[in-house]
Amino acid sequence: MISSKSDITQQSRSLTDIVRYRVEQEVSIKLNRIPVNNTIVKTDYTVKHNHNKPLFYSVHVDDHISKISPNGHQNLLDIMKGVDIIKSNVELLINSSTGKPETLKNHDAIVNEWNIFKTNYLKKNEFIRAKMTQQNIQDFVSAFDEQIHSSHQLLTGLDNQIFFNTFFDYFLVNMQAFESDLTMNYHSQLFKGIATPLTVNQKILQETPEKVLISKTTSAASKNNTSIDEIKKQYNKKYKPIIDYNFSEYQVNYDAQIEFNTTEKHIEYANIQMSECVMNNVEMDNRCRIWRIQ
Repeated sequence: MISSKSDITQQSRSLTDIVRYRVEQEVSIKLNRIPVNNTIVKTDYTVKHNHNKPLFYSVHVDDHISKISPNGHQNLLDIMKGVDIIKSNVELLINSSTGKPETLKNHDAIVNEWNIFKTNYLKKNEFIRAKMTQQNIQDFVSAFDEQIHSSHQLLTGLDNQIFFNTFFDYFLVNMQAFESDLTMNYHSQLFKGIATPLTVNQKILQETPEKVLISKTTSAASKNNTSIDEIKKQYNKKYKPIIDYNFSEYQVNYDAQIEFNTTEKHIEYANIQMSECVMNNVEMDNRCRIWRIQ
């Protein structure tokens, strides 16, 4: 539930910063230049930070809307929505050097919420008789059971989400590195378990005493990816039977503009574009807007 304005004012007086964000993300996938999937996810977040505990942050999902086209997978997306909300309501300690989440303080609460969700989900589907469908349900539950019972996997999952990856960064702990290059991992949405290391070039576009607007750009080809053999293996199994063409070259691109409030230590807005492809065969485009609404 979203806090009222009076509640926010009262908490702010106790040295707690409260900022709210709206995140709109659109992901599209094409095979041989033909669109096959388009997903839109809209999420509102509340982020709380107490000055007395400078490394502690609380994030809560206030609203979550997701749509997919074609809509044959909408039911699965709705189930994933429930799981994503559970995994994204977090209390975190960040690293004092990198600003990245380091410790999950409410892990037990997340596990409890998942257990309730899992019980209701299994009860809702207990009438299923088809053995293959039963097995798919059990596989789904088992996969998330393992992930949610692992604090490390949950933290890795947060880093895969654009909002968390963008908000939790070095600027929370170090305001002097706006034009230094850095390394980030791009987590593939086409190939399972693939992370591509990217060198990000940062440049200040505009600044005032209170705010800094920067660009972050990078690109990486398959020759820079240590997992290229695994990418080829997955491509041959998942995509080649559909489009017939052989694996060509794997590429990743990242381009972002982000405005930071250096006084309050939070993001004002961000426009982010990411893409990955096997050249001429498979491509994924991910466009995301983040802006502060309170």
